[in-house]
Amino acid sequence: MIDAISFSNGTFRYLDQRYLPLQELHVETRDYREAIEAIKTLAVRGAPLIGASAGYTVVLGLNAYQGDKADFPTYFDKLIAEVNASRPTAVNLFFATRKMQGVYDANFEADSLETLFAKMTDEAHRIYTDEVDNCDRIARHGVEQLKQDLAAVLKTRKLNVLTHCNTGTLACCGIGTALGVIRLAWQEGLIERVISSESRPLLQGLRLTAWELEHDGIPFASISDSSSAILMQRGMIDFAVVGADRITANGDTANKIGTYAHAISANHHGIPFYIAAPVSTIDITMSEGSQIPIEERNADELRTIFGTQVATPTTPVVNFAFDVTPGTLIRGIITERKAVVGNYVKGLGELFAD
Repeated sequence: MIDAISFSNGTFRYLDQRYLPLQELHVETRDYREAIEAIKTLAVRGAPLIGASAGYTVVLGLNAYQGDKADFPTYFDKLIAEVNASRPTAVNLFFATRKMQGVYDANFEADSLETLFAKMTDEAHRIYTDEVDNCDRIARHGVEQLKQDLAAVLKTRKLNVLTHCNTGTLACCGIGTALGVIRLAWQEGLIERVISSESRPLLQGLRLTAWELEHDGIPFASISDSSSAILMQRGMIDFAVVGADRITANGDTANKIGTYAHAISANHHGIPFYIAAPVSTIDITMSEGSQIPIEERNADELRTIFGTQVATPTTPVVNFAFDVTPGTLIRGIITERKAVVGNYVKGLGELFAD
């Protein structure tokens, strides 16, 4: 497995994904502010990995505290607020900080700070290991859904799959969400080739997903984001599976910019379009996608490519990091508990009732 993040002896270690695939740079830090900056700058990215990293970032903040117990609540509130402000769209980050907050709320009055910090460190480790386990279960449910929905095709040949951005080990701790489904499907002999769209402007599909697929020996081809429609038109894609940064109660899904366009093309061509994500990505408090805050990033991400100016510094830019795919375009939402198909308000709600 690729070692995307780890935490040991008070040190947070991460693979800086901004340098991939040309350089594998592992960074170690004990400073929670440096960890927050890693999340902000996409050195660490991918919704589940952001959540796990957020848990460890809180632990770094705890380890930095030098005051007494009476002053700790004010410090802790500020720490959680700083971590929460690092990325606004990925709900997994807030899921992780709520978990850490829950341990604090349950134990602060009775425990010494040393005991409290130990319990919160254990919780951060649980967040990480849960994500690893979730990926395995998502992959299994996803493959079962593919066998059901694409049974007719599988009787005659293997499948070609489109994926977008990066949803593998680099994004998810374990084998991945969407890429985990693809990995397991390939291991079971269901996949002929993966089509990885480049994912502008930071090229996570071209740089990261392609790197993971090559690392695993899975046949693939990289394409420009705008090429998926012609591949679908020519019968070169059988299904699409992507990840998510937030899913609302009706199945509307925020994911890397470009996902919505792929979903529209897939729907037009009658191609199943799936979301693979852990339940922690579902925000049941939001009824539909227009409520999701969409991050707008620095214009220079478009005006430059790896430091090379490709447009004038004064070129006006709109740089949304995510878009929202309506649930009506999504064939199924694959989670670690089950694949939900059809009525998402009912089906996703049942995941929280179980």
